[in-house]
Amino acid sequence: MTRLSIIVPFYDETAFIRMAAQSIAAQGIDDLEILIVNDNPDQFPPGWLETLDLPGTPRVLHHTVNRGLSAARNTGMAAASGRLIGFLDADDYYLTDGLAAQLELATLSGADITHANACISYPGSPALKPLPRDAVLFSRLHQGDGLAGLESAQFFTSSWSSLYRRDFLHHHGLRFDEEQTKFEDRLFVLETVTRADTIATLGRPVRCWRRRAGSISVTPPDPGILRLQVQLLEKCLAVMRHHAAQPGSPARFLKREVFNTVSRLIWDMDLIRLAVESPSPDTDALIARVTGLLGDDRLGHPIFDDPVLRKISRVGQPSRHGVIGRSDFFALHKALRDGKAEAAQDILRARQPPPPRARRHSGKGGPLNGRRLVLHLGLHKTASTWLQRQLFARRTELGQHGILVPLAGLPDSSFRPVRQGGFPGHQGLLSALRSGDEAPWTALGHEITAARCDTVVISCENLALPTDPDRAALLERLFLRLSGAREVTVVAFVRSPDTWAEAYWAEQVCNGLRAGARSLDEFLVDHADTLTDLPALFAPFEAFAGAEVRLLDHDAAALRRSHWADFGHAADLPLDRVALPQDALAPVYPGPDRTQIQAAMAVNALISAEGLRQRTLRGFFAVSPPGSDRQSLHAPAERLALVRRFAERSADWAARRGYAPDLAALERRLASETWQPPPPCRPMCWTVCATRACKRNTTARPPPRRVPNRPRPCPAGRLPATGSSCVSGCGHGRAPRCAG
Repeated sequence: MTRLSIIVPFYDETAFIRMAAQSIAAQGIDDLEILIVNDNPDQFPPGWLETLDLPGTPRVLHHTVNRGLSAARNTGMAAASGRLIGFLDADDYYLTDGLAAQLELATLSGADITHANACISYPGSPALKPLPRDAVLFSRLHQGDGLAGLESAQFFTSSWSSLYRRDFLHHHGLRFDEEQTKFEDRLFVLETVTRADTIATLGRPVRCWRRRAGSISVTPPDPGILRLQVQLLEKCLAVMRHHAAQPGSPARFLKREVFNTVSRLIWDMDLIRLAVESPSPDTDALIARVTGLLGDDRLGHPIFDDPVLRKISRVGQPSRHGVIGRSDFFALHKALRDGKAEAAQDILRARQPPPPRARRHSGKGGPLNGRRLVLHLGLHKTASTWLQRQLFARRTELGQHGILVPLAGLPDSSFRPVRQGGFPGHQGLLSALRSGDEAPWTALGHEITAARCDTVVISCENLALPTDPDRAALLERLFLRLSGAREVTVVAFVRSPDTWAEAYWAEQVCNGLRAGARSLDEFLVDHADTLTDLPALFAPFEAFAGAEVRLLDHDAAALRRSHWADFGHAADLPLDRVALPQDALAPVYPGPDRTQIQAAMAVNALISAEGLRQRTLRGFFAVSPPGSDRQSLHAPAERLALVRRFAERSADWAARRGYAPDLAALERRLASETWQPPPPCRPMCWTVCATRACKRNTTARPPPRRVPNRPRPCPAGRLPATGSSCVSGCGHGRAPRCAG
């Protein structure tokens, strides 16, 4: 019999499945079985997953129709040959040696259930945080005799937290409830922990739970979702009522589940709000079911002193509903038990914090104090760097026309971009908002007062903050700082929808940001909707300015070399009076090619310290200029999908504001494009070469802008070459040296 079977249900997680499989295969476990269950045969027919050549040589099982996550796990369990069985969602992954450590404990303990903690990552962020419930309940190595010996096991987060003895599951006939096509985990957890003779906990994280945009755990509910949620609550309470009825079973387990049920209704479900604001026969029926499932169970004040619940209770804690206190909790429980959704909603409304108001400039006060403000939102790779350099190089001439381009917030002389030519504009002002540093904003006020100009131009790279998780709070603070303007004009160049998302991602990758180790596919899962939804992107700026943003076509301006004139016209600035020399029209910050991007991704994945990562990339880019491979990393069909999202969400809105690309022509161009996928990347080769480049390029003086001799390719097909001998270990001896 196989030692361990890991079951991976698959629906459409194409951006993540390779990493999931790799994380299993990399554990170094002998006698390991990986089972991938394809539950989306309409989109991915039999044979498709096999073509991916996934690590670990997984066995692929296919459903003939979509049956849901529960059925996919059951299919895997029925086919599994392992003595131990575990589950991994296709968009999650194991941490280094994590599964191996959990398997070792499961083997040594012989426990029916062996739990291990998880980390969580939120949409758009690569940062990992310990799952809060795991951290407070399961932070140490422990083994107990069933639920009575490990009472906190009632609150294991998910089925994928644990490894299960196959004989234990088969003996009790434990399977996932296929009626629960979603939200199946808690029911399976309760059914297993109430039957287990022994339960062990490892006490440290072994996997990452990736909460991605569009996944079940972050998708807004609809009536069908609410029905599944209420059905889950009914079944979970039924399990615990059955358990409580067993001889010697303490009543506290049932009380904890009632408390958890009421908590889910308050904090995790929108049923109360929808039943009041959008009443229907469906919501009325669900409220009646809630009344039935809560029954006559009572909760007294001692429930808040329960040694398990007090560690995870949300009572008295800030939340999207405000702070729900103890008396509120009891009142909500009673209202739900009595079927009075209106009374419950009144309690929630009374505690609801006021929504943030869209801030509009006041026309007086603040550092601007009645002056006109031009706000340039430097969207990544829309010639922002070039425009900023021209503005700052000509700030004296602009000042003679009453236009101030402030020095406050600009990088100082010690600034060294990761890629030569990079310049963030007034990024220092944005950084000060994050850190709470008053100095740049104080300096801005003094500079504006001293200049006595009527117009102030602020240009900041990525000021729109499209992917920032703290976007709303940062923009609120920004608008407060800039609220004294008499008039606000917001200007942005927009790049073609088939290229902007990739260019934005590549900028993160090549600057060594934490998100830069993520693939383009992973990035687009979280951000494709955001980056193609211009109305949502610019809405806060229009609310602040009290006027529509002025959008410009970056691609058209690049063909005409007219960014300077176009910006001046859109911003109502007399830039035509400030001539540019001919050599100023050349690009100063060209985009990276595919080879460079792949190298940067490998560096980001393999070097965890940000400073070292960025120094390594700085050295690499200094000796490895962009090559001739300017193709996209994405096939035309994938870029066409972005164009169609833009057409649906943004095209009409953007056209009214000045940006109206020919989308039909763009679709024709993509349809006829000859595209080749990039060659495979060898991460260790890239990192060795880039690290050597970093060591050779240690001077504080910026390197020359152009390397006179274009590198020749390494015969191994690994890196561009700059010298005589290969340093990557590719076996080509005196072949041209890989760049770096």
